[in-house]
Amino acid sequence: MLLQDLRYALRILAKQPAFTAIAVLTLALGIGANTAIFSVVNALLLQPLPYPHPEQLVRIRERTPVFPSGSVGYPNYLDWRANQRGFTDLALYRSGDANLSGTGVDNEPEHVIAARVTFNFLSILGVPPLLGRDFRESDDLPGSRKVVLISEGLWKRRFGGSAGMIGQQITVDGVPREVIGVLPSQVQIPRKTQVYVPVSELRADKNLLNRGNHQGFSVLARLKPGVTLAQATADLNNIAAELERRYPDTNTGRRIEALIYLESIVRDYKHGVALLLAAVGCVLLIACANVANLQLARALARERELAVRAALGASRTRLAMQVFVESAILALLGGSAGVLFALWGLDAIKAIAPANVARFQETRVDLMVLAFTAAIAVGAGMLVGLWPALRVSGNASFTLALHEGGRGTSDGIQRQRARAGLVIAQVALALLLLAAAGLTLKSFRNAQQTPIGFNPHNVLTLLISLPKARYDTDEKVAAFHAQLVERVRALPGVRAAALGNNVPFDDTENDSYFHLTGTPPTPPGSEPSAEISAVTPGFFEVLGMPILRGRNFDATDRPNQAHSVIIDESFARRYFPGKDAIGQQIDDTQSEAKPPPPVTVIGIVPRTRNEAPGEDNSEKLNMVEMYYCLAQSPERRTSLLVRVASGDPLPLVPAIKCELQALDPDQAISSVSTMEKDVAKSLGTRRMLMSLLGAFAALALVLASVGLYGVMALTVTQRTRELGIRLALGANRVDVFRLVLGQGMVMVCTGLGIGLLGALGAGRGLASMLYGVGSWDLPALSFALFALSAVALVACWFPAQRATRVDPIIALRSE
Repeated sequence: MLLQDLRYALRILAKQPAFTAIAVLTLALGIGANTAIFSVVNALLLQPLPYPHPEQLVRIRERTPVFPSGSVGYPNYLDWRANQRGFTDLALYRSGDANLSGTGVDNEPEHVIAARVTFNFLSILGVPPLLGRDFRESDDLPGSRKVVLISEGLWKRRFGGSAGMIGQQITVDGVPREVIGVLPSQVQIPRKTQVYVPVSELRADKNLLNRGNHQGFSVLARLKPGVTLAQATADLNNIAAELERRYPDTNTGRRIEALIYLESIVRDYKHGVALLLAAVGCVLLIACANVANLQLARALARERELAVRAALGASRTRLAMQVFVESAILALLGGSAGVLFALWGLDAIKAIAPANVARFQETRVDLMVLAFTAAIAVGAGMLVGLWPALRVSGNASFTLALHEGGRGTSDGIQRQRARAGLVIAQVALALLLLAAAGLTLKSFRNAQQTPIGFNPHNVLTLLISLPKARYDTDEKVAAFHAQLVERVRALPGVRAAALGNNVPFDDTENDSYFHLTGTPPTPPGSEPSAEISAVTPGFFEVLGMPILRGRNFDATDRPNQAHSVIIDESFARRYFPGKDAIGQQIDDTQSEAKPPPPVTVIGIVPRTRNEAPGEDNSEKLNMVEMYYCLAQSPERRTSLLVRVASGDPLPLVPAIKCELQALDPDQAISSVSTMEKDVAKSLGTRRMLMSLLGAFAALALVLASVGLYGVMALTVTQRTRELGIRLALGANRVDVFRLVLGQGMVMVCTGLGIGLLGALGAGRGLASMLYGVGSWDLPALSFALFALSAVALVACWFPAQRATRVDPIIALRSE
């Protein structure tokens, strides 16, 4: 019987290609959108990390009342590892960069992502090298021989995948190192790392051994079997409390932030992805309501056929099954087409996804996604077919349908209410999505238009890292920087050039406590913090930042002179209120001297935004900014900023590379970009959320309007006799138009009222992701109401116009 129903349903659907195409396309859009977003959810949140028992891997950071997640001090790590009881072991790691020179296929110097790790890093991950061996403890001691692990990708790309690389030497940051192993591509902690070197050389660094210094390290740990994360965290917090008691100057208020590793890398995106999944769920419900209404209309139009089948002995269950099978076939076809839509949609999602989240780029349609698609296709089939099937099985009298013959009748009140209920739900859901899209659009516009305090146009940015092995003194670093800036400044088309670290939108953070010279000491743990940058004199000219008061750095700011500092205007307002900040002094926290010498404020510049609005610590924590002179506070890892007179600055890169290698043939550049691109990239998450919600809202608007039009057109068709009688009895055609249009707009207004309540809930759900917009934003809601009302009015207008063209004589004669 099921096979017979399938054959019959396929014949019926084939004979009605227009209906079949519309129903399949509608379901495909809803199912495809859900499949695409679930693919993101699967890749981002559900797929486990490619390591043994990834649920046991934990990332540990330090937290304070001010900083919820900060880097780990090396001495604190040593104490944690020696005293903890909840983890099998703790490893220290930090992502950085290095120059790889003089080796490989093309012998060209290359800038690579490099990680410093302790010897036990791989053993905690549980992944052995692909070739060679892992680090040993003896490799991670001061004075040990220089060794390195390289990634599988680097091994294949630069060294041709030769097994003979094991035991060979490569030069990393000017230091020859023996390659002892190749790591498989599944090792992606830290992300995109190509070279792993031991922490050993840093262990003699006084800055590393200073408990108060936090130089970007995190801790990787693995939970012991049977130990929960809460238990292990409590154990570490007990150790942190003891360290606070013993070292109050550096550890007051410091506690533990411990997260399962997967949670630590996706927590910033979970909320947004969940909202997108809810949005596509609304789209699917609207699509199902549309197809259910279409199916019901067909079932009503086939009442006489079904009555004949019932008269010939078909049971009501049998008839209902026939209608249900047709809906199931539509859902199956819609699901198959939806996968194709999803494959196309995934390319678009990857294109607008944040580039700094690797798991977005791993999104694909796999078996789990296909299983999800099958499940929602089955669910859609049930939603689409259940109500029409119940209507058929619950039809009061097929005999009446036979007696009526071809006569058209007005549908019953219950049927009209049921169809109206679906339309109201569609309008409400569409309004909810439109309101959410309006809020995110306004939020994105606010973020995009927020002043950043400098001019990002026509500015080239690239990263330069000097190896300590070759540039082992501050004098050598300063000399290289001065020569490079002078050479680049002389290039044709260059208006200004400068070097700096922690420059705006470079994905780095460098902050430090500070103390105003001559003021009472601040209690430990409550010291004020500032973002710290070290720049050359041309930095402010490159970024178009005027010196508001005082002077710029110049030739008098030399290493052997008293140090100077330039502060931003927020620093001056907050810490020197009612007085002239120029000439004031601040303790030099960058100095190792005790007590630290003072630095003198020589200038004030505008406040800048260093990262995306609403997403950076300097905004959430409202940190001020201090600029040191790079010649007095040399940094080996800096960004080169170049402003050109006009046009795109990227064509200048080859010339800069020539000048750089003329100074040092082993130097490589990386992270080549423009400041405009960096600013735009920082808004990637907001842009993705806005784009996807906008697309889903537009789709919901189209589906809801089509559904409303279909219901109104069906109503006019079924009420032809009634409308003809009204006209025959003297009704004005304008009155008929108002009657039909009013019926449609009543449904629309009811849906809008319900949708407004849903929009409030959606606004609250989006609140944490909005910038400069409240959850109840009148312009955004007004836009959503106007757009949906206008489209709904058009959808109701044409059926109402059609109703006025009913000829009463022809209508009555046909009855």
